[in-house]
Amino acid sequence: MSSLSGYDSEVAGFDSIAQNKRSEACSSTQTTEFSECGVASQTNSSKDIGCMVNAEDLNAEDDILREYPPPGLNEFLRKVVPSMMEQLDQNDKELLYNSSDSDEEEILSAKLLQEIKLKSDGLGAGDHHTSILGITWSSAGNSFAVSIGQSQHETWCDNPGLIQVFTLKRSEGDKFVHEMDISEKNCITVLKYHPTVSALLAYGTTSGEVVLCDLRNGLEEGMQLASPSDCHGSRRVSALQWADSRLANIFLLMQINNKGKRRGASDQILCSAGSDGTLNVWQVNANLKVFENVISYNINGSKKVPPPDLSCFDFVKNHPLRPADEKLFNEEIFVVGTKSGKLYLCKIKDYDHDMDPVYEVLEGHSTCVLDVAFGFQKPSIFVSISMDSELRVYDIKQSGPLKVICLDIPISCLGWLQYPCVVVGLARAERQLLKVYNVASGREVPADGFDGDGTITCLAVNHSGWCRVAGGAAGGALRVWALPARRHAAVDDTYVA
Repeated sequence: MSSLSGYDSEVAGFDSIAQNKRSEACSSTQTTEFSECGVASQTNSSKDIGCMVNAEDLNAEDDILREYPPPGLNEFLRKVVPSMMEQLDQNDKELLYNSSDSDEEEILSAKLLQEIKLKSDGLGAGDHHTSILGITWSSAGNSFAVSIGQSQHETWCDNPGLIQVFTLKRSEGDKFVHEMDISEKNCITVLKYHPTVSALLAYGTTSGEVVLCDLRNGLEEGMQLASPSDCHGSRRVSALQWADSRLANIFLLMQINNKGKRRGASDQILCSAGSDGTLNVWQVNANLKVFENVISYNINGSKKVPPPDLSCFDFVKNHPLRPADEKLFNEEIFVVGTKSGKLYLCKIKDYDHDMDPVYEVLEGHSTCVLDVAFGFQKPSIFVSISMDSELRVYDIKQSGPLKVICLDIPISCLGWLQYPCVVVGLARAERQLLKVYNVASGREVPADGFDGDGTITCLAVNHSGWCRVAGGAAGGALRVWALPARRHAAVDDTYVA
């Protein structure tokens, strides 16, 4: 086949490359057209070529050109497409996305779905008022549990604790209705629903107990399993975390290798941190009444210093598209925050090693770390907040923070909306109870609908279908907001110190 220069104005023709001429073989030509507009001119050359050839005429090697689809294509697509579709589905649920069209951020509009005044008769004492100490959503997002008690204790806690469970009822106009109560002899400091099994609810108390509740049969006898009475040194349980399937497999295999314990089909892993500086890993099974310790870590225990007062912790989240070179290392990492402001990077260890899992001390806060949380979209990135109103962004590959955001308001809690935005509860609100920040840009995201005054003590975010935020306040006031499914513009995720 011959070729012509791009601006040849003469008629051009092309012969078929078929060896045997056929009567139906034809070639068409088109003359060059010129067009002129104003003082400028443009030459446009177009050619229509028709030919009749067979695959044999192209001398294809190994019959590749005659075979479709190419060898190995179907197998490759079967491996790649599921992960791609999973990531696309996850991206469709994002509330925020990075836009290069404008540096301005659209206003995030939240709708107040319900406001509930919790009944807490008999839980207050003296000058201390009852508060909402913890909130947790069920895996399906159709119910949540709330802990009510005293946030401050002068000495030992001798006040009763209470959990109230609310369920969404369509018969009540899609409102959350009070379903049941769970009573405890001490204040319940933290509680967590299982991320996939809606019937499993765990909570920790000021006396150091960790309790597992099976809510499938309501409040029937035997619904609760408690940890040994001496766990966490009979001191306050400060944080709870259910293990995902990947993390559960690691600890259950550890239990099999070290203790020869046979694994049950419904075994789960629950982690708890306490004020005594320990982080306990529990193997629990509501069906078989199993509540056993897998391993107990002494945070910074290898140093000859008093144990730290742990305030929070979180494990690296599982991510389907994480690079292969990061999977083996990052999946065993967790971070621990303390009341002194220190942040410890830890790695899961077996009994054959020192029970101190700390491998690096990060450049932490100057005062109490209120919460830490890893994100799903960026597995190595986590955020932390402290009592001095600092919001910090860390990467586990670096000892120092990527960004330090100094807020001008007292804060109490945080939760991830979607990367790169977090919602922060205000400890002393006058006009707005919650604020949203872009942790990549360090700027506040304009948000409407979080109006109110008071004190937000805790919050929980649910991403099951709809994005809902539940926030609790001192005095027993509970609010539930819904965020729209539409996307909101945000700046890029380049971290600028």
